[in-house]
Amino acid sequence: MVIIGIGNPMRHDDGVGPAAIACLEATDHSLEGEPELICLDGEPTRLLDAWRGRRRAIIVDAAHSDKAAGFIHRVEVGRDPLPPWATGNSSHSAGLAEAVALGTTLDRLPQQLIVFGVEPDDLSLGPGLSRAVAAALPVLIEQIVTEASR
Repeated sequence: MVIIGIGNPMRHDDGVGPAAIACLEATDHSLEGEPELICLDGEPTRLLDAWRGRRRAIIVDAAHSDKAAGFIHRVEVGRDPLPPWATGNSSHSAGLAEAVALGTTLDRLPQQLIVFGVEPDDLSLGPGLSRAVAAALPVLIEQIVTEASR
C-alpha cells in the first residue's frame, strides 16, 4: 500500500496532503504493512508511478466544494463517482481525474484507490494550514489509519 499526500505546502491549505504525510511520519500510528508514505505535486504521471503495482493506494488532497473549510470527503474510485472537486480546477495544473483517466486507459490503477479530500479555507501564498484545516488534521489522520488497517 502507498499513502500519497498531494499539494504545495507553500500555499497554506493546499499543503494538507503533505501535512498529513508529515503527521503519519512523525508519530507511531501502527499502520499495518508499513505503507510507503509519499508527497507529490499531483502531476498525473507521477501519481501513476507512485501507485504502480500497488494493491491499495490512499490519496490526500485539498478539495473544493460547497462544504465548510475542514470538511473531509472520502471517495472510493471505481465505486463512487469522482466528485467535481476531483475534476479540473486543481491548484496543481492537471488534477486527480486526469490521473485516474490515464491509469484506467493504461490499466495502471491500484485495485483500491481511496481519496480523502479536505475542504480548504486559504490557498494564498505562504506556509501553514488555516485553523479550520489544522483542526481537521487529527480526524483526517484517524480516518487514514482506519482505512489503511482495513
